[in-house]
Amino acid sequence: MSRAVAGALLRERPPDPWHGWVRHAPARWPGPRGPWIDLAAGALGESAGGPELLAALEGPRLEDLLYLPPVPPELAVARDRLAARHAARGTPVLVQLLPGDPPPSVPSAGIVVVWDLLAVALGDRGAVALDGVGGAGALWPLAPGLADETRLEAVASSVADAGLAALLGVPVELSGRDRRDLGESMSEERYLRLFHGDAPSAAPLARAAARHGLLPLLPRPLPRPPLRGAGNLRAAELLASCAELSLLLGEPESRAQALLRAARFAEREAHDLAALARDGNLGVLPWLDGEARELVAEVAAGGEPRLWRQLLEALQ
Repeated sequence: MSRAVAGALLRERPPDPWHGWVRHAPARWPGPRGPWIDLAAGALGESAGGPELLAALEGPRLEDLLYLPPVPPELAVARDRLAARHAARGTPVLVQLLPGDPPPSVPSAGIVVVWDLLAVALGDRGAVALDGVGGAGALWPLAPGLADETRLEAVASSVADAGLAALLGVPVELSGRDRRDLGESMSEERYLRLFHGDAPSAAPLARAAARHGLLPLLPRPLPRPPLRGAGNLRAAELLASCAELSLLLGEPESRAQALLRAARFAEREAHDLAALARDGNLGVLPWLDGEARELVAEVAAGGEPRLWRQLLEALQ
């Protein structure tokens, strides 16, 4: 398939923690009838297209994460076939589901499931019915008026009880029309907060997640053989994640910017960082020094970076 055709089907974005590490997202998508979070765009999802679009998306060969938003029940089989086709090539695939959706009916290798809790956020209940669902984590919309800290504790507790590993707050930009549509079923007080409130910080949800043993950011789904580069992307993941957590904790911005700069270089570094670390040659990289070099060395050795553990503990 030509790059032009693939470009018409997909949009590409720089991977980052707050958008679930998505690199490739459908340019159009036949989404479900209710509201859902477009994780790639940080907005409400828009639905367009049909089964023929899912079939066309099987063609492009991708080397980094492909995002598949939720679908109506009648398209679940076509979505699962699309996910399986890409996963078989080594491409990591992130499948987003709504509460009540069945999990993908295909082998799970290379396919990561996350649960979209927008409908829960729009309701009045704090608990989340996710018993026995399985998956990597859940998505909570960071938009005005959708949760106070007491409710976030209940949500984090429910997600942890469901056996999920992460609870990610997704910054969601809402237009005036979005706010009117979402607010139709809300009380007047909640509607006013939704329409006139400020965008919430990610910190309260991240702290609630950490208190319940959840990760506040999704682990990055990595490419598998025959694709290469997973080690460097893992290093980039932890550099960027540590940077974002340090910002949430109020650490100096210079520290976070140094880590983010290193993450960007690791993302596109041609040399295998693990091989350089084994040979004691990380020092040849002019962009890697200080705290970032220590972190990369720990990742290359197969461990969990000390800085990452410290930041998670500080959130609690």
